[in-house]
Amino acid sequence: MKSRFRLEDGAQIEMWACGPGFIRIVVDDDCVWQVPALPNHPAFFRYHHREAGTVEIEWDRSEAILWAYDYDPARVVETGIAAWEVGSDTITRRMGPEIDAWTRSDPDRPQMHFSPICNWMNDPNGLCRIGDIWHLFYQFHPASAEWGPMHWGHATSTDLVTWIHLPVFLHPEQNYWQLGATGGAFSGTAFCDRDGAQMFFYTERLPAYDLVKGYREVQKLARPDRNLIHAEYVSTVIENRPQGVEHDFRDPKVWWDATAGAYRMILGAALHGDPAVLLYGSDNLVDWTYLGPLYRAPARYRTEGARAVECPDFFALDGHWVLVMGFVGHTEPESGRHNLLYGLVGDYANDRFVPHSDDLQLLDFGTDFYAMQSMGTNDQRAAFAWVFNWEDRKPPGSTYSGEMSLPRDLSIDDRKRLCMRPSRAFLSATTATPIGLSPNGSCVLDDVMTNLRLTGPLNGTRILATQNEKPAFEIEVENGIIRARLPRDDGHIAYAAEIGDSRDLQVFFDRGILEIFAEKGAVCGTRRSYLNIKPDRLVIRSQACCEVFSITA
Repeated sequence: MKSRFRLEDGAQIEMWACGPGFIRIVVDDDCVWQVPALPNHPAFFRYHHREAGTVEIEWDRSEAILWAYDYDPARVVETGIAAWEVGSDTITRRMGPEIDAWTRSDPDRPQMHFSPICNWMNDPNGLCRIGDIWHLFYQFHPASAEWGPMHWGHATSTDLVTWIHLPVFLHPEQNYWQLGATGGAFSGTAFCDRDGAQMFFYTERLPAYDLVKGYREVQKLARPDRNLIHAEYVSTVIENRPQGVEHDFRDPKVWWDATAGAYRMILGAALHGDPAVLLYGSDNLVDWTYLGPLYRAPARYRTEGARAVECPDFFALDGHWVLVMGFVGHTEPESGRHNLLYGLVGDYANDRFVPHSDDLQLLDFGTDFYAMQSMGTNDQRAAFAWVFNWEDRKPPGSTYSGEMSLPRDLSIDDRKRLCMRPSRAFLSATTATPIGLSPNGSCVLDDVMTNLRLTGPLNGTRILATQNEKPAFEIEVENGIIRARLPRDDGHIAYAAEIGDSRDLQVFFDRGILEIFAEKGAVCGTRRSYLNIKPDRLVIRSQACCEVFSITA
């Protein structure tokens, strides 16, 4: 098979491929690059085109090319990559709006939640805003729609709605597929030094052959090229774990501590079996010293299955300090919910974090809002999380897996709770079209994201969305408790939270993603469904004032 198209001077092709088969690039009847026999494991290949002109791509098995794109380094920041769809006899290249149209044509893909063009995505990484550009990096497996050796994908946006897809930013230090191992460039965060230098800290899981024990995780510093297209320089900054810490030792967050006159880093881990957040210090961003635990969870979390803290975030907001943590492996005995996300609000000084309360705040009463990461300043902060649940896998056959939550603005309320609401930047870039409710509280829904807004007394509220008279989602408020149910729920797990006498409720539903915001964002719930994801009818029974909107870009 052959396909011809033009590449500019300096253009690059990046691809992941797996044999059997071959790939060849021909210019003016001369072979300028080839892989005559692809290996029997996935591998990464790069081709640098030196002179503008037409190239001919030759291949013998379309299934061999797992993910590929090309781009012009001089323009990729503005245009993004040209994504390839490799068929049996041609390669279709798409850029910008063409990619959006292509992905939106997937009838099962949520329309307003970020997702990768194809293949696997999990945790948000390296979130930052540079000028007017939001940067979203994310855990990415380019070889399939299943989890595998980790890379960092990258996309940018000016409005958190429309995204430009960029080349893969970070690669594993080795070919883990070739080793028959997992691992790679795990999660991390962005850091901008006082001189304006942008950099990223992340965890590399070295070749691992067991998913829950026996692996080694090290911390790395990545300095990008000037356009943040690739990690240009990577070095290891922490190799050894403190005493009492075993294999889980990851997900660095770095900041400048003006009081200490030095840099600080936190890492998620387990300390003598208890989920913990570890604090490190440095004078130069390269040499780090362990200062002790910033937080150690009560012993009951260990007995309830919590293996470690993952993806910790720590930041100043509205005059307080906030610690956010995921407890991997934890199952809450009362509800059956697992891998929950918790937060603490308190004071931080002299390398000591003192929560205002010892009670952990459950940040989302669903189990599909995980690995939350924030970006911003002390008085304006936004966050994303991964919408997924390891216990409820996506049905096979999709070209991709994984979505991000809606972006959320963060704040602290007068009860010193972390609150999350849909991002104002996101909402201002969308159009909300009212949908009229009939006298009996029902309406017909289109296949777009739906937004419900209720104001007033919520007790007794019942919201039911159906598709062909089968339930898509259900929300109830009774005696100050809000509950959410999806078609797959059998009552074994209770998805509920206290909202007291709250008089505000917002609900977003986007092809299977349900996000609930109550009590001015102090209570949130996120669920992901793969059944009846296109409801055609909505019925609301409530004493509150109810409005329904369709949300489009």
